[in-house]
Amino acid sequence: MNVPVATAERSQPFVRGWVVLAGVFGVMMITSGFAFYGQGVFLTALVKEQGFPTWMAGLGTTVFLGSSGVLGYFTGKLISRFDVRWVLTIGAAIGAAGLGLLSEVRTWWQLIGVMLIFGIGFGLAGLVPTTTLVTRWFERRRSVALSIASTGLSIGGIVITRRMSSQIAADTLVYWAWRYALIYGVSILALTWLLLRAWPRDVGLLPDGASATSSSQSDDVPGTPFEQAIRTRFFIFVSIGFVLVMGSQVGAIHHLHNLADSRIGIEAAGTALALLAGTSVVARIGGGIAAAKVPMRLLSGGLMVVQTAGLCLLALAGDWGLLLPGVVVLGAAMGNLLMLHPLILADAFGVKDYPRIYGFGSLLMVFGAATGPLFVGVLRDVYSYRLAFLTIALIAIVGLAVYSFSGNPVRDYVGALAPAPVQHVQPASTADRPQPGIPPSGPAVTPNGAAAGRPAATAGIAANGPLTSAPQFPPRTAPEVWSVEPA
Repeated sequence: MNVPVATAERSQPFVRGWVVLAGVFGVMMITSGFAFYGQGVFLTALVKEQGFPTWMAGLGTTVFLGSSGVLGYFTGKLISRFDVRWVLTIGAAIGAAGLGLLSEVRTWWQLIGVMLIFGIGFGLAGLVPTTTLVTRWFERRRSVALSIASTGLSIGGIVITRRMSSQIAADTLVYWAWRYALIYGVSILALTWLLLRAWPRDVGLLPDGASATSSSQSDDVPGTPFEQAIRTRFFIFVSIGFVLVMGSQVGAIHHLHNLADSRIGIEAAGTALALLAGTSVVARIGGGIAAAKVPMRLLSGGLMVVQTAGLCLLALAGDWGLLLPGVVVLGAAMGNLLMLHPLILADAFGVKDYPRIYGFGSLLMVFGAATGPLFVGVLRDVYSYRLAFLTIALIAIVGLAVYSFSGNPVRDYVGALAPAPVQHVQPASTADRPQPGIPPSGPAVTPNGAAAGRPAATAGIAANGPLTSAPQFPPRTAPEVWSVEPA
């Protein structure tokens, strides 16, 4: 059966872009399940197995998030210079080493050192490289593509983290750590080198699967320069708002397992994490569709309000009666806010310096995300989880207030890349055309045989518009006796 050429040209680019998206989905699932969501499981294991106080285990999580945020900033620079697959490879190796070394932790300085290594690996293989790939391969469908890829984060929490929780509870973290490390490293390496490509142009394509001609495959990509973007009011206020909002969110996520365990039991703790991740899956898909139709500023502000409500419910929960709705409400906001941050920056500043802009934004945001677990842990040890969760709910409200002053992005890069206007010249009307009797436009001959200049005829022409004045011709003169001398 013959396939029309137009159909064949459209189908192959479409397939290639979604293959890359599938690879990004897989990498996000592995890194979130074993590293990000896994921090809550590791915190509980370190408290029970090694006797660390809650605040000390929370400090380990803070070191993990802080080091990953700092490396996320430098990862943006590395991605701008090198193939993103090599960056992911190095991150997978370092992250696997950190995960395995958790089995050797016995003292506070070992905890800090291992979490530092683990965080460095996560920063090199986490959100900065994966979201960069999505922004490079998708433009018109970017919000939907990023919502699909980010669903891998939640699937990791549902499938991997819940399984880890039950396995570690049945045995120990010491027994399972190196086994998890092997799965972590091998899975990321396989997904990276089998499915991912750094740029669409590497396989002769443009974003959204359009075929690239030789003239269209340029190294120039749209975007605001990094130095200009980070000085805008929009970037500054968005960053401060997300620092506060994500700090409260991450603090709640990493203490949810311990909170549910202390109030209901270990089985409820694993179920709560799985429910949190599952809710974020459904909500993130809906959020990706909504982001293409609803202004992202309005959508993100509404989700910050939803997050605050979820934190308040968890603060008051003593059994499943309030814990269940609290987890569902927090999960609805959690996945979408994490997805909207890169979408907001990519929409505002373009793709050109996106890795550096998002890396720097993540570095700022990590100050909130890294201090959140430590802050909640200290308040829990000194007072209670109830006061801790009510306090971070108040912090989220402050973040919403700051974010509301960000205004709208300028998007200078859109105007800079607009094509120059085409010069249209309208033909002269019949009344404006030269009439018979006017000398021809070729060289004229004078009575003495000397060549004369071409008759002047000028008309003002406006770009993309009509004639501004009628053609002007020299006045006619009386006939003369003309002669042509032989050369």
